[in-house]
Amino acid sequence: MAALILMIQFMTRYPLPGEVPFTAENFVCGMKWMPLVGLLIGLPAAALFGLAARFFDANLAAFFAVLALILITGGLHLDGLGDTADGLFSNRSPEKMLHIMRDPATGANGVVAIVLALLFPWLILSALPTRWAVPALLAAPVAGRMALTWHAAAAGYARNSPGLGAFVDQVGSREALRATLLALGLLLPICLSTPNPLPLLVCTMAACMALAVGFARFLTKKLGGITGDTIGATIELSEIATFFIFYLFWKLA
Repeated sequence: MAALILMIQFMTRYPLPGEVPFTAENFVCGMKWMPLVGLLIGLPAAALFGLAARFFDANLAAFFAVLALILITGGLHLDGLGDTADGLFSNRSPEKMLHIMRDPATGANGVVAIVLALLFPWLILSALPTRWAVPALLAAPVAGRMALTWHAAAAGYARNSPGLGAFVDQVGSREALRATLLALGLLLPICLSTPNPLPLLVCTMAACMALAVGFARFLTKKLGGITGDTIGATIELSEIATFFIFYLFWKLA
C-alpha cells in the first residue's frame, strides 16, 4: 500500500496525507500499480467530459477533459515530452542532448511537441461521440502508465549520476508483467462498453507496449539509455496512440 501511495503522490497532484519514503524498494514495487494510478487520473477527466457534453458542444467538453488531465498530473509528463523533443531534435552528441534535456528552459522543439500532444487528443475527443470518448479517456491513462513500465524495463538509465537512475535500473520484466496484468484487468471492462472490445483491447495494449519498447531501444542507440524525461514522453505518446486507436475503431465500427 505504501508503494501505491508513493506512486499517486509522485505521478499526480492528489493531496494524499502523509509522506512515503522515496526509496528504490517503494519505487520498484510501485511500478505494478501504475495502471491503477492511470485510472485514477482518467476517471475525473472522463466524468467531466460526460458531464460537459450534456451542456456544451463536443469541442468544449474535450477541452475540459484535456485540461483535467493536465491539472491532475501537473503537466509532469508534458514537461518530459518537451525536454525529450528539445534534446533529440537538437542533433547534437548524446552528451549534449542529455544536457539540453536537463535544462529547465523549454526550446522551440519542446513547445511544438507539447502543443501537438495537447491538440491531438482534443481533436480526437471532439470528434468522438460520448460513448466512445469516455472509455477512451479511461483507457489512455491506464495504457500510458502500463507502457512506462515496459519502457523502464527495456533499457538502462542513460546518465551515470545517482538519483532516479538507481531506481529505474531496478525495474525489470517482472514489474512490467505485473503492471500489464493489472492493466488488462482494468482495460477489459472499459473496452467491453464498445463494439469489438477484444480486438480493441489487444490493439491498444500491443501498440503501447511496442511503442514503449521500440522507443527505449531507439534511445539506447541515440542517448545510451532512457531518462525520466523519456519516461514522461512515453506516457504521452502512448496516450496519444490509445486515443487514435479508439478513433480508428469508432470509424470502422
